[in-house]
Amino acid sequence: MLARVRIWVLAAAVVVGMSACSSSSSPGSSTCTLAAPTQTDWRLTTSGTTLRDSLGRVVLLRGVDAGGRSKFAPYMPFEYASDSAFTAALNSYMDRAATWGIDSMRVPWTWAALEPTKGTYDMGWLAKYKELLAAAWARGIYTVVDFHQDIYSECLCGDGFPCWTLPSPGPPHHDCPLWSADYSTGPVEAAFDAFWAVGGPVQTEYLAAWDTMIAAVAEVPGVIGLEPINEPSTGAQNAQTFEATTLTDFFSRMIAHFTGKAPKTLVFVDDTGVAGTLVLTTMNRPTGNFVFAPHFYPVINPRPENVQPKMQYWADFATKWNVPVWIGEFGMSDTKPNAPSYMTAHYDAFDALGLGAAEWEYSVETTTWNGETDSIVAADGTEYPVAKAVIRPYARAVAGSGVTQKYAADTGAFTLTWTAAPGITEVSVPARAYPDGTTVSVSAGCYDATSVPGKVLVDASKASGTVTLSITSPVALSDGG
Repeated sequence: MLARVRIWVLAAAVVVGMSACSSSSSPGSSTCTLAAPTQTDWRLTTSGTTLRDSLGRVVLLRGVDAGGRSKFAPYMPFEYASDSAFTAALNSYMDRAATWGIDSMRVPWTWAALEPTKGTYDMGWLAKYKELLAAAWARGIYTVVDFHQDIYSECLCGDGFPCWTLPSPGPPHHDCPLWSADYSTGPVEAAFDAFWAVGGPVQTEYLAAWDTMIAAVAEVPGVIGLEPINEPSTGAQNAQTFEATTLTDFFSRMIAHFTGKAPKTLVFVDDTGVAGTLVLTTMNRPTGNFVFAPHFYPVINPRPENVQPKMQYWADFATKWNVPVWIGEFGMSDTKPNAPSYMTAHYDAFDALGLGAAEWEYSVETTTWNGETDSIVAADGTEYPVAKAVIRPYARAVAGSGVTQKYAADTGAFTLTWTAAPGITEVSVPARAYPDGTTVSVSAGCYDATSVPGKVLVDASKASGTVTLSITSPVALSDGG
């Protein structure tokens, strides 16, 4: 995320506790006992503009980025005192995320962590990274493996590429609060120009590093995607020309390369950081099968009522390119009081537009990267108010088509409609979203709101036409705005 656009926030307050969620039925609605079906493979596939699981169900990804603290040593989204303390810190990190009801996590990794010295891989760090991925899936959270960079390298006050890829690197540091302005400096432009040179040494070594990562993580259960590079920068090239030519060609080659190495794993294609702030791109459709994963940090009139109209631009790429669209980053700093309502507007837009997304970001940190305050939790794990926007019901996997959903954060009313097909539909219903319990009804088939904690299961296999699931709270809820 570009520092210059971080003009919103996650204000400070505490969201604590997790209440057991009781459920009752509306008159005439049928309850039954169901089990969440076992998938034959955790991987997802694309079907036009939708993602589907191995059971053929439509999957709507809602998650967070394991973010900013991953950009510098020890290159994890949380801190830990020693190797022996790592697993406990990881479990605490993932357990907290699981209470939010998310089903996905974009997990950054930096080349500097993997290969701090040219030709020498840090297998200890890689083992911890794989443990992180496995811990996510143990809680039902899919992962996307994201090669993350900002202004190229720690030796340029950024993150990502190892310092040894630079001709004359200075010392690593992360004390530049206006870091995004450095994209236009000579050293950063020169570094990216060298990277974009097809067949050049940096891109060749980059691919070798990625091949090592792919071999290590592609078969880790829960890993559904590989993202070649975060917010690629233009170097000294004209931005529009770069997106239309260099970047389009690069992603086409990366899709082919990654698919050749891991044919069952999806490739997630980002755009430039500037494209994410302007919500505008000249990139052409790369060739191959992929998920389009642009970022969304609009700088003009960042008000709740403007979110959905602006996001429509990215949503239109689903039909334009016939690919699923997943907003890989959106968010705001934890210093603005309007953050909860602004963030809630994002989730309302995802529901209305049928988009997946990952919120930036979730770190448990006492030391920040370039002074950024974007995590949705404080250093002790206490949640900022924006976390409440994340904790909401959504359709996780739908057996059918024509999915629409809507949630009212102030009342807790959730409605899901779809044309049913054989199978079990799973709706994520975090207990923390309904501290006073729920009332559930379904227009056809039957539902089970108790067998799987945090989920409502629906079997509408024999239904004809549209099915409607309704979930309400017995008391009005505050949207935190």
